[in-house]
Amino acid sequence: MKTALKWLNSILTVVLLLMVACSFFLIYQSRMEPNRAASIMGYKPLTVLSGSMSPFLEPGDMIVVHRVDPASIKVGDVITFRVDDRTLVTHRVAEVIPQDGRMAFRTKGDANNTEDIDLVTQDRVVGSMAFKIPYAGYIGRFARTPKGFVAMIVFPGVLLIAGEIKNILNELSKEQKQRKAHDSDPEQDSSGDDMKA
Repeated sequence: MKTALKWLNSILTVVLLLMVACSFFLIYQSRMEPNRAASIMGYKPLTVLSGSMSPFLEPGDMIVVHRVDPASIKVGDVITFRVDDRTLVTHRVAEVIPQDGRMAFRTKGDANNTEDIDLVTQDRVVGSMAFKIPYAGYIGRFARTPKGFVAMIVFPGVLLIAGEIKNILNELSKEQKQRKAHDSDPEQDSSGDDMKA
């Protein structure tokens, strides 16, 4: 049982470290380039802000978008595209339209009655949705605030360091106890039985 708990503790520690590292990286990227969506190895976490894709995507959901070859996008795919320098939209592809060797896409929000007015050219496509995490967008938005940064990055980091220091101190304490126990044992006579001459 102790071995299983140690493994679980190690796995949780690694996951927490990865989350902290990814959060630092995303925050750094978003501060350096505020007009671009931060990404990790081509995957961009984004928060859904409107209900235009309801019920498939609800406000507060987090979606993860990855870069794709525009030629691989087909009808029914959910893509994220730029409307302007500061606005991204995620809608479903209703039609794929070839234009002079390039691709354009007619899109529509699932909850909208009509298709989007403008065609989405392939240079405006940010990527295709890989997966969604319901309500996780609220956590992401909170993490970008000063209070959220402390609560979700600094505090877990301090807990992690404190836990590791505690483990090191416990190991040192065990070693000291073992040394004391070994030193306090009376020495045994290793010469064997007495022999009469």
